[in-house]
Amino acid sequence: MRLLILSCNTGEGHNSAAKAIKDRFELMGSECDIKDALAFWSPEKSKLISKGHVFIYRRLPKLFGVSYRFEENHPPKDGEESLMYDLVIKGCEALYNFLQEEKYDAVICTHVFPSMMITELRRRYNYFLKTYFVATDYTCSPGVSQTSLDGYFIPHEKLIDEFAANGINRTSIIPTGIPVRECFYSHTDMKEAKRQLNLPENKNIVLLMCGSMGCGPIKELTEFLPEQMPENAMLIVICGNNARLYKSLVKLDQPENIRILGFTDKVSLYMDSASLVLTKPGGLSTTEASAKALPMIFIDAVPGCETRNIDFFIKNGYADTRKGVLELCDLVCDYLEHPDKAVKISQALKNGFRGNAAQKIFDYVSGDVDLPNDKLQKLQIQ
Repeated sequence: MRLLILSCNTGEGHNSAAKAIKDRFELMGSECDIKDALAFWSPEKSKLISKGHVFIYRRLPKLFGVSYRFEENHPPKDGEESLMYDLVIKGCEALYNFLQEEKYDAVICTHVFPSMMITELRRRYNYFLKTYFVATDYTCSPGVSQTSLDGYFIPHEKLIDEFAANGINRTSIIPTGIPVRECFYSHTDMKEAKRQLNLPENKNIVLLMCGSMGCGPIKELTEFLPEQMPENAMLIVICGNNARLYKSLVKLDQPENIRILGFTDKVSLYMDSASLVLTKPGGLSTTEASAKALPMIFIDAVPGCETRNIDFFIKNGYADTRKGVLELCDLVCDYLEHPDKAVKISQALKNGFRGNAAQKIFDYVSGDVDLPNDKLQKLQIQ
């Protein structure tokens, strides 16, 4: 099978999901390419949109939330398309020419923008290559209702009704989960993980992380939380790609019960070492922690789709949250002092999140796509 994965550089989560799918399909013997969908419109415009998204997301989160709520509350009328749809589809012709040359067997979109582009290709050119959408947040985001694809891989079976209410045919909804890297489906013993990371075995590890952008009140939490935590706890702060945040934190007077990290490729191992994670509710990071059954306390850092993620996890007993830095610090300490609360959330996560989402997506797509006999035999051999 030859697969094209169309992502979008508006947040690393979409690219992370794309890479997880690519890894699994290649492991199963398929050939996969990942492309930035907006680059078919213009590489320069794609970079501009990406930089603008990061700036607003990190510096003006309330504006991001207002924009998201507006899109939620003002869907296009029947027979009309949104302004966003009209802008995104400007890259359709270049994408169509690319697909005509490359001859893929299927397309998977990890963002709503390429899903809109594919929908428009079907309208313009009667183009019906098998195409699927992967939702990377625990909600049916604005714009999904304007798409028409063969399948919709959603994060959880409890979201089926929401996607159906937004016009997605129930027969096209497949609750696979959000695909994350293979390492998050495995588990290193907590003591061994601490040994590998050179962390004290007698400490309960609390992770503080806010995605690759490192947004939210991390500096304030870093200042207040270590002073309040029990003596047997240690705080690990992961700043991701936010170099400015990292530099500002390492300048602070650091007590012995804290460690500041910039970017690390050992997030999975740090999760295995931890008793609790304090994080913003991004779709990918919450799924990674859920796969580990790691109890989460959410920081409501960026309103919008992540507010919907909070709603989903809190409603189903998969996480906890509070408003305000001091309230969050109190909640972390409460969970450290009453481990039975963390155990309850961990068990709920074990019951609610099972299986490898990327493998489920592969199984569905490989069974849904009509392939020549030689390709089918190759897949069966793999």
